[in-house]
Amino acid sequence: MVVLILLVPSVGPNQAILAGVLGVLVFLSVIIRRHYPILFFLVVMVLMLVQMLLLGFPTISWVVIPVAVYDVARRTSLRIARSGLVIALVVALIWPFRWMMTSMTTDPNLRTLMVLVGAAAIGAMTTAYSIGRSGHDVEEAQVRQEIAEKDAARLQIAEQTARQRSLETEIRTNIARELHDVVAHSISVMVVQAEGGLAQVSRSPAIAQEALTTISETGREALQEMRHIVRTLRSDKDVVDVTSAPRLADLPALVEKAQATLVVNGIQHSATPTIEMTIYRIVQEALTNSLKHAGPDADPRVLLSWRSDYVLVRVTNRLTDIPPIDDQPGTGLIGMAERVHALDGTLTVGPNQTGGFEVCAQIPLPTDH
Repeated sequence: MVVLILLVPSVGPNQAILAGVLGVLVFLSVIIRRHYPILFFLVVMVLMLVQMLLLGFPTISWVVIPVAVYDVARRTSLRIARSGLVIALVVALIWPFRWMMTSMTTDPNLRTLMVLVGAAAIGAMTTAYSIGRSGHDVEEAQVRQEIAEKDAARLQIAEQTARQRSLETEIRTNIARELHDVVAHSISVMVVQAEGGLAQVSRSPAIAQEALTTISETGREALQEMRHIVRTLRSDKDVVDVTSAPRLADLPALVEKAQATLVVNGIQHSATPTIEMTIYRIVQEALTNSLKHAGPDADPRVLLSWRSDYVLVRVTNRLTDIPPIDDQPGTGLIGMAERVHALDGTLTVGPNQTGGFEVCAQIPLPTDH
């Protein structure tokens, strides 16, 4: 470019001033290149065309054209960037060849120089375009990566929130199930004993006294179990302590208070505290339903059969014509099914072949290796 300027014939002061003003405007337009790349490109192209029309010879401001091509390639779409490259190549190539044609020179060295200038213009424009598109692609890749990371973070937060809600729901369900089993059974026993005691107050004070004693003991045991549940809820431990929960050793007392019969076949083995508590709660809920819907004459029977890989829990009772204590539908059977299914067991509830009602649960036992 310097060589071209040196080869330019002497110009008048007016053209020199005009070239200086237009050159300053071209360089000043660089200020807007980052925020307005398309406007910057158009301003440069227009000013360069004005210089070409009014001056007819190249100036140093020609070096701004590759900068404009770079910014358009870096900060706009592929279609606009390619269009800008074509426009810039046309403007950059027309200028030196136009000056050569207007000079009407036959100097082969000058013509060779013009060809070299044209080749340099093509190289400069395509290089600026390539660098700009490369930067554009890298920036887009970074943006996509940031979006993907944000989406992954949002997805992770959503999954954590869903797990937290599921955990909270499970905790609320467990609390409701435990409270239902404790309260429903205890109240049912107390109501049945109270009604029986009232009927025997005048005829047999001793039976009435026994009924009151059972009511008192049942109430104390219910309070004790509820305190255990509350202590578990207040504990900051991640693992729930089931060692103080009801065990199979407590089952005979439960059956006795419900005036039921307990039969055990086989030898107890491989029962974890959770399995023992589940068996206890199944029997408790079944006896509760027996007391609620069939009364003290239901003759409930509890059978535990220990097999090699599972334990069978069967609770049966006769059906009577007495009105139930509470005829509103409850959630006891739902809670019972949830307990059994949590241990991969099976549960059947309904009338049996003898005309009574039966609750039958089969719970797998852990195998010893």
